[in-house]
Amino acid sequence: MSADAARASSGLVLGTLNKAKVEDRERNAGEAAKKRRLIDQRLQAKLRKETDASRRSEDAKKDKTAANRKEEELQLRDSIHKLRRARLPLLANFLLTSDAVATDEADAPTAPSRDALAGPPRTQPAPLYYLPAVLTPAQEIFLARRKAEVHDAAEKEWAEFAAERAAGVEEIWEMRERVREEQDRKKAERESREEAAVEAKGMEVDEPVVEVVKVMKEETKRASKVEPVVVVEKVEAKEESKSEEKDDAMQADDDDAVEY
Repeated sequence: MSADAARASSGLVLGTLNKAKVEDRERNAGEAAKKRRLIDQRLQAKLRKETDASRRSEDAKKDKTAANRKEEELQLRDSIHKLRRARLPLLANFLLTSDAVATDEADAPTAPSRDALAGPPRTQPAPLYYLPAVLTPAQEIFLARRKAEVHDAAEKEWAEFAAERAAGVEEIWEMRERVREEQDRKKAERESREEAAVEAKGMEVDEPVVEVVKVMKEETKRASKVEPVVVVEKVEAKEESKSEEKDDAMQADDDDAVEY
């Protein structure tokens, strides 16, 4: 009966141990899984941060390049439109060898030409500009109509380009503003890393100083505790020497008394 009880007890103990091992294994597995999840989350957050930073950096580079290119394009077009605005009305004061000037006012067109800024046609031989010393009435009417049409068309073209140029300047400003924001963000991150590095270095330097101060304090405490003991030992030594001298004197008196 005692053997059965021992076997039952040992079986119970083994079962408890096995259960504890299983629980410990499950707990460790749960903690390991939790740690893995935390590590994965941190890695994913770091990866997202680096990816976003890289994307913003690439976008800033593209914006910078696009802004420079658009600015050059606007400057070129601005020069061209300024030249056309100034030159075409001047050329409208001359006749072309390719012009078909109506000899009768009834044959003159009443509606403006569709493209007053088209320029001379490309033919062989190329048409020439000329201005007679004395204009006929038909030529005067033709030149007056052409000058009015060219002036209105040139001003309209310039107004359209001015609106387009204003929109382009605004777009360039926005792109360069994004570039400045990205540069400021990088500068702030760099300064933050430098400050963190300086603080970490300062903590590393301060730790030995703190240890030295602790050691000095402990040595001071030990010295303050030891000194009274030394003084007491000195006092006790003095008292012992005095008592010995007194005993010697009494012994001498006894010796003298015996001699008498």
